Amino acid sequence: MPVSIPSLPNTSSLKTLEDFTETVGVLFEPAPPLAKGLFDAHTETPFKDYRSIISEAKKLIQNMNQQDKLQVIDAHPRIGQKNTKKLSNFSKIEQGVKEETKTISPEEEKVLEEFTKLNADYEQKFGFKFIIFVNGRPKKDLLPVGRRRMQNSKDSELETGIQAMLDIALDRLSKIEKAGKLATDTDTGGASTATATTCKLCVIS
Repeated sequence: MPVSIPSLPNTSSLKTLEDFTETVGVLFEPAPPLAKGLFDAHTETPFKDYRSIISEAKKLIQNMNQQDKLQVIDAHPRIGQKNTKKLSNFSKIEQGVKEETKTISPEEEKVLEEFTKLNADYEQKFGFKFIIFVNGRPKKDLLPVGRRRMQNSKDSELETGIQAMLDIALDRLSKIEKAGKLATDTDTGGASTATATTCKLCVIS
């Protein structure tokens, strides 16, 4: 059975910290510091659409202390992790997980083993997870990218990972809109729905 794309309510119905916790979980993966920051910002000036939320998220993350920044970036799962049961629906879609019982070929098993080593080496060097905007590429094509990025500085990789995370959020929103899973003002009685636009895809190599 194909993995289903999650839905989002209209931004006019976002009222509580719990609402923002769920929204952040869909777009960014569960990250309490980001959910709290967005909730506080919304309390002062309500967001008109989800692109405004993602734009504010970028500002918030850039201004977070190091501990909160790492908690946000580490909310994303590891690329190529073998245990996919706890992955969010979007992470399953992005990592090409079709069925929990799918048989893995020897070639795929080798790629996963290489990613296990890459992830471990990366985290040992930088102190946070390797985050990349997959953008439909097979895992085997991401390994060379990860190896090249191992040569970068910690600050450069943290910036790259955060940008990738924001690109992933924009891509997820676009998929939700195209699937008709974003509630409209007719559904909620609130503001008009965000219109689908092409997000700026930033693929770092």
